Amino acid sequence: MKKYIVLFLLFGGIVSTTNAQIKIQGTVKHYKGECLTLSYYEGKHELIDTLQVGKSGKFVYQHDQHLPASLSVMEQKTPLYLEPGDQFSVVIDLKKEGSERVIFKGDRSAENNYQYAMSQLASLQEELVSGEYVAFKDYQKKLDEKARIAQERLEKVADEQIREKWTRLQNVIPLYMGLDYYGIVHRVNPDKVVVDPDFTTFVQSIDLNDRNRVDYNVIFGVINWYLDKADKTDTRDRSIRYLERVEKMITDRQIRNEHATAYMNWRLKGKKVTNMQEVFDKYKTVCTDTASIAACQEKLNVYLNYFKIRNGIEAPDFEMVDVNGQKYRLSDFRGKMVYIDVWATWCAPCKAEIPHVAALHEEFKNDDRIVFISISVDTRAKVWKKMVEEKNLAWQQFIVEGGTNSFFYKQYAIEFIPRFMLIDKNGIIVEVDYMKPSVLGCANHIKSILDK
Repeated sequence: MKKYIVLFLLFGGIVSTTNAQIKIQGTVKHYKGECLTLSYYEGKHELIDTLQVGKSGKFVYQHDQHLPASLSVMEQKTPLYLEPGDQFSVVIDLKKEGSERVIFKGDRSAENNYQYAMSQLASLQEELVSGEYVAFKDYQKKLDEKARIAQERLEKVADEQIREKWTRLQNVIPLYMGLDYYGIVHRVNPDKVVVDPDFTTFVQSIDLNDRNRVDYNVIFGVINWYLDKADKTDTRDRSIRYLERVEKMITDRQIRNEHATAYMNWRLKGKKVTNMQEVFDKYKTVCTDTASIAACQEKLNVYLNYFKIRNGIEAPDFEMVDVNGQKYRLSDFRGKMVYIDVWATWCAPCKAEIPHVAALHEEFKNDDRIVFISISVDTRAKVWKKMVEEKNLAWQQFIVEGGTNSFFYKQYAIEFIPRFMLIDKNGIIVEVDYMKPSVLGCANHIKSILDK
């Protein structure tokens, strides 16, 4: 459930700037060398500053470049909502527990006191994962009390836009955490949680048609609970039974369409299963939004290509363009084995393989039985051409129109790049997902195929 608290951390205020001018003064009561840190971001990288607390428990933190994103007290992290130029103080009493341990004063103190109160919900997870059984009634009592304190602090936030956004989260997080009780406790005490009448009452009280109190994760948790307790003799596909529940329990058309579509998209991104067409057919009976159905149909077509594109079949032909704008087709290379490297300039793992592709090309450059081609799925041709020139790539370079939305990318059911393929001289796929050129023995394996 800490994942939900993390969602809240990310929901906070500004976390990075190049002109922060921030000043924080603090007092740590009963300080005995405990670790207190502030974190901030440079791009996507989180950096940590350790607070220098004096013997008196006082500290001052100033930074001209970055806004702190969070404060950690003895490894318990809370988000900070700050803006450039803010000055505030914080009192940390290490002998106190819960929401009273950290109190903010000064600029945006109401926002930060609220976020600290919300972060305290995470402590409930520790009780659940400890392995000792906690009755839902006792868990909910603590949850309600912490949520009540957070609500009181939320009402003190003056900014109406912020308060409105956080009210939505305030409504949803207690449901997240209540449902998470099932996810955690069920793994340890599956028999007890199933028959816990208080938990059953809690789940049954959730209105899946109340868009102010539910979202995808809440609906997902509720429906899966119903499926877990359903008739065990029903061995039909769980996804189909899930969509039946969506149709039965969600009467609000917009919520039903949005959730069914989000669920379908999630399944299409997941593990490849052979009955996805059947799942999609059920989805079409639940969702009434024709635009959403059409978008999912397109994704399904790509998904199903995964089962169609395989070793031993004729490679689907496609068009590509070289650096001079000349159009080619895969079939133009019939008569030779084709080694295909699918890449993009924005793909770091792809670029890491370039020297190894170059080494393979160098080894086989005098072998007329094989040709090496790289196919870029970039959407900015100028960027692609520039990198080809800068890296002086000696083998044939092509780009396909549409990038990852191109016919080529979808027809070959490519999900990740780099991707390497081998097509024989007759246009038959030898390896639809070949080893990386950096793998030891790749060149010898190619030679063995050529020599067959």
